[in-house]
Amino acid sequence: MADEEPDRALAELDAKLRKLRGARRAGHDETAPSPRLNFGSGLQAGIELLAGVAFGVGVGWFIDSWLGTKPFGLIVMFFLGSAAGVLNAWRYLKRLNADGAGPGSTR
Repeated sequence: MADEEPDRALAELDAKLRKLRGARRAGHDETAPSPRLNFGSGLQAGIELLAGVAFGVGVGWFIDSWLGTKPFGLIVMFFLGSAAGVLNAWRYLKRLNADGAGPGSTR
């Protein structure tokens, strides 16, 4: 009787493994992370944010040197560029999640 329990447990484990392998072959493995959500996705969101800030600072610096309004143009454009960068990063991550690659997706 003690020999039957390990055999039954191994048979159940084998059945589960076969089911998972079959799902993976069919492309329906819900436990695997999406290949689209990776280090590059996070890097792209960071670049979107940084680009907005850098562009805002550059434009603000140019406006200040052109109009002689130091440091007001730089400050205003820094905040506008930061807001634009956050908005761009948000849109990128929202689009990524809509494509089914984000957290909580069933893809």
